[in-house]
Amino acid sequence: MSAKLKKNVPKEAGLKTNPSTTEVGGGRERLLKAALRLGARNRSIANLGLRELAREAGMHHTAIYRHFKSIDEVAVALVEPLSTQLRADLRMARRNAKRDPKDMIRASTQRYFEYVREHPLGVIFCAREIHGGLPSLREALQKMLDEFAADSAEDLSLLGLQELLPDYQMLLTLTHLIAQHTLFAALDYLEKPERGEEVVERTVIFVECLIVGAIARHRCE
Repeated sequence: MSAKLKKNVPKEAGLKTNPSTTEVGGGRERLLKAALRLGARNRSIANLGLRELAREAGMHHTAIYRHFKSIDEVAVALVEPLSTQLRADLRMARRNAKRDPKDMIRASTQRYFEYVREHPLGVIFCAREIHGGLPSLREALQKMLDEFAADSAEDLSLLGLQELLPDYQMLLTLTHLIAQHTLFAALDYLEKPERGEEVVERTVIFVECLIVGAIARHRCE
């Protein structure tokens, strides 16, 4: 990660804060936040040690074992809260949009990049580790992308435009490509904040072209 990107990333972003987690009883959340911070310093989470993580969280190294037995457990635990909140936000954005694919695409894309801005460390973590050194984490992140893709395909299919849209399996293929593309587009968005609107617009165009192209292909079959 460039020095510019690190400079623009808030230190404590990435997970929602519960007031209780700032005390001793919030050890699990403190450890997860610490893992995101360490991961933002050009470090793969696979290379972290539990002692180092405990030190970053301001905890005694033995206290970490009350919450996690390994770095694998820490890594996988990071995915669920990030994925759950973003999935809910995107589904709400799509379903509140007008009953039109373009409106749905723009609304969900804009909400996605708002989330990226609000939770930069979590997004950086996901983009970096999806091809990282922990098989359990790669599996969890791939499952996350699969779920995003399934949500998008389902919401598009609910538009009642079956005569225009390709079949569900083709939609799923397209939405999986979209999920992969937007994950890495988020890094450009964070690294070049002055070009944020351009990154959002490019992403909207990319998604629209995929869907419109699929509609055209379906009509020719």
